[in-house]
Amino acid sequence: MKSKRKIIIDPLVNIYYASFYIYGFIKLYGKCNVKFHSEPFKNISLTSRTKGVLIFVVVNGKEQRKYVINFDDSYKLDDELYDWCDVYGNVNTNYYLTPEKYHNKLISIAPSFGIKLWSLPKTVYYAFTNLLKSKRCARATLNTRNFLGKYKRMYKLRVPYSNYRSKIKQPEGHYVFHLSTLWYNDEWNKNDEGVNKTRANFIRACKQIQGLVFEGGMVSQGADRSSEKLFSDSIYASTVSMNTWMKKTKESAVVFNTPAFWNCHGWKLGEYLAMGKCIMSTELSNDLPVPLEHGKNIHIVENKQEAMKEAIAYILNHREYRLRLEQGAKSYWEQYGAPIAALNLLGIKNDS
Repeated sequence: MKSKRKIIIDPLVNIYYASFYIYGFIKLYGKCNVKFHSEPFKNISLTSRTKGVLIFVVVNGKEQRKYVINFDDSYKLDDELYDWCDVYGNVNTNYYLTPEKYHNKLISIAPSFGIKLWSLPKTVYYAFTNLLKSKRCARATLNTRNFLGKYKRMYKLRVPYSNYRSKIKQPEGHYVFHLSTLWYNDEWNKNDEGVNKTRANFIRACKQIQGLVFEGGMVSQGADRSSEKLFSDSIYASTVSMNTWMKKTKESAVVFNTPAFWNCHGWKLGEYLAMGKCIMSTELSNDLPVPLEHGKNIHIVENKQEAMKEAIAYILNHREYRLRLEQGAKSYWEQYGAPIAALNLLGIKNDS
């Protein structure tokens, strides 16, 4: 059945982040009904259009419904976009910190992640056609190299969504893999006492468990940006390819999550859920469509090294519990997080 609906996307969109949702549009309505065009967004300032957002219009006959998906690290909303849209989806919704006047249009959605959306020829095609469409409205304010670089990163650094759903057999014995960023620390982003210390607690706890084979650590952004001396025992020498990261993550008996930059839901939480992993996590800072439940689809742990050590050992030695968390994570993702599920939360559904 041919879809009656069409999706019109702002060509200025950050494709590296938005690819996840565009994949959902294509699955719902078919690629011929997903278009990039500046016309519906011409009255919105370039400042708002070039933030960490996907803005689009769903056209159904003569009716149009306007949407925003905010995938920025902060819970804060853009006033101009909020006034423009009918529905405002936010990855890092925080209802407690967000004034009630914004709650009416606001919908919490689960964390997403970038995926490889097209083949190389199609990626090049969309990169340059969307650049031309964007330049007509952005004129000299558009950074061409930066714009095209996002398409290049999507193609080279990300993998197709289907890769997350494929299973591999976990190795015998207790193996844990964790790789994350050692974020820079300054007076505004006190990451050494936040995300860096939390991740180091997990890494150190793993290294203390007898019989556990641990691989990974934190990758420094450079001695001039990262506090390498504070975390010298938790540093990993280099990055790995996305395919290697995914293979080792799937082999890991447990994965670790914590709120990341600006206390956001990082990409890893979405990726772990999509892969159906047994997730150990500190308390989350922001809301989700439905809370993750300790013992059902996540294991919440106190942010202390000894507590983490005990939790890891418990998970490793209780296979049924680990399998329950894996199945719970997978079920949660399919209901609330997968591309089509996320769009359904915003009221965007199949015609049939």
